[in-house]
Amino acid sequence: MAASTVLGIVTIPLLVRSLGAAEWGSLAVVQATSQLVGILVAFGWGATGPSAVASASKAARPDLYAQSLIARSYLFVVGVVIGAIVLVFLTRGDVTVAVVGSVTYLLPFLGASWYFVGEGRPWRLFVYDSLPTLVGTLAGLVAAVTTRSLIAFLLLQAAGSLVAVALDAFVVLHGSGARIRGRTSPRAAAASLSGQRHAVTSALTSGLYVNLPLLSIQTFLPGFVPVYALADRFFRYANVAFSPVQQFLQGWVPETGERRSFTRMRYATWAGLGFGILGGALVAALTRPLAWLLSGGEIDVPLALSIPLGAAFVFVASSAVIGYACLVPVGRERSLAASTVVGALAGAPLIILFAVLQLPVLVAWSVAVSEAIVAVYQFSVLRSELSRRERLLEPAGEAPGE
Repeated sequence: MAASTVLGIVTIPLLVRSLGAAEWGSLAVVQATSQLVGILVAFGWGATGPSAVASASKAARPDLYAQSLIARSYLFVVGVVIGAIVLVFLTRGDVTVAVVGSVTYLLPFLGASWYFVGEGRPWRLFVYDSLPTLVGTLAGLVAAVTTRSLIAFLLLQAAGSLVAVALDAFVVLHGSGARIRGRTSPRAAAASLSGQRHAVTSALTSGLYVNLPLLSIQTFLPGFVPVYALADRFFRYANVAFSPVQQFLQGWVPETGERRSFTRMRYATWAGLGFGILGGALVAALTRPLAWLLSGGEIDVPLALSIPLGAAFVFVASSAVIGYACLVPVGRERSLAASTVVGALAGAPLIILFAVLQLPVLVAWSVAVSEAIVAVYQFSVLRSELSRRERLLEPAGEAPGE
């Protein structure tokens, strides 16, 4: 995470100077669109895969990965077509950028990062999955600076991601005896997707209102894309920085048994809120000076835009902890999915409306409203679930004579 974040920050000034602010804005739109379509390709394995791998026996794990890889390969083909069509529209008819960009940024969703996380093998994750991708990005950056070509940057990034996918598959499947035959038909692949419906519903709806603002601004207010894209980029880096805290709490909450986990869920909820407030304040205060510095003074992000994104981060951090560290351990995955649907239904119309009205600051506040609704919904579900479970456990917890 640190390596990819640092490299991402370094690429901003170099790409802005080499390609220009407008072209960098188009790249950000390609990335945002692909992230949204990529949720379809990943189909929830990024969320449920680590726990599924961790709970499976070592002998059964490669078979689980093979089943996932076959299904995701079909989804990749569908995703490239969808992504390219959408990007042709968003990039005003640039077919080459649309197709190459779609392939480039959907390839990582075929990887095995979730599998290595579930195994508890971070070294494998870094060497076989992250490192080739980072090398491809570095090579693409050199090509962009040298040739001032966005396509050259995308092609070399794609090459790095393709190497990562191939290495992942070789490392996991070589000599494992995982069953491939009989699973490659579209019907068999579709059957393997049925158990992922709640995870992909949650990921799709949350991805919708995370990526919809930039896509809406590209559609209705294209001149503002570089400004919003850079502010959005720092918002996403804050999410990446927070993810180790979320992952720690996901493991810390349930490790001492059910009754003690209830107390830990309360501590984790307050921790998520505290980190959210701290991170949100940093996003609000630092986005403008960092954006000016990294863009060489070409892009000025107003405080009126960074403040709502900072507010949104407060609720993002809170819901990440409540949802994945608290609701999932008590079996409320359906409520987790429902919360994102409710947030999207409330926020998406506002995002589109304010983009049409060319009010980008209110687009950012709509994101904050969406995230607030998600966090409040999840908190109310968690509070109700904990009260119910504590009442059920109370008689068993009383000692004789009490």
